[in-house]
Amino acid sequence: MIVISSDPHGYCLPEVLEPYQLLQQAGFEIDIASPLGGEGKASGSFRLSSQQKKWLKTSSLASQLLHSLAIEQVDANDYQAIYFAGGSGPMFDFINNHTIQELTATIYESGGIVSADCHGIAALLNVSLSNGTRLISGKQLTAKSNNEEGRWARNNYPFLLEDKIKQLGGEYQSQAKGQSQVVVDDRLITGQNPASAKPMTEQLIKALLSINYFIRKDNVVTQDS
Repeated sequence: MIVISSDPHGYCLPEVLEPYQLLQQAGFEIDIASPLGGEGKASGSFRLSSQQKKWLKTSSLASQLLHSLAIEQVDANDYQAIYFAGGSGPMFDFINNHTIQELTATIYESGGIVSADCHGIAALLNVSLSNGTRLISGKQLTAKSNNEEGRWARNNYPFLLEDKIKQLGGEYQSQAKGQSQVVVDDRLITGQNPASAKPMTEQLIKALLSINYFIRKDNVVTQDS
């Protein structure tokens, strides 16, 4: 499951397209969901190569982005992993979305993988597990760093991710501005910025393949066989 923002500030298209391509090439089925369902506002298309733009026009992703599932319609039991794409929108409509929080907690506590890139990490901050602890508490993770945020972000975002993660008990890590950074803490996988989307997805695929090593095609766990 890839989750994109429904907020007018938009989601980052490259942070959807690049993970989608890698996951599809690895043989995984992918759904696209958003807080409101339907079409969101894509941003960052200028970062796409001509080859990526050509691929998008004829891909299944194009249709899925126009008709994303409403997050309230999603059944957590249908998914082994959830990934939150970035963009400015997640800073406004991911952070306090209770359905997103419940969906994320259920997937994680069912043995699934939770992943996010850049501002998509906003979805994880207020996720509480069944034992009452916060998902990110004591966990190592990354997200857009303070020194990567521009003047508009500082004036308009309700918070900065680096500050908020530290405030809520997460173990924040980052690389220099614009450099790729991926942090894996068990089944929590996070990327720092748009440059991290591909390597983050590679770690996600590695984790998914590890899970599927123990699962037959009929979804029966076979760890003891």
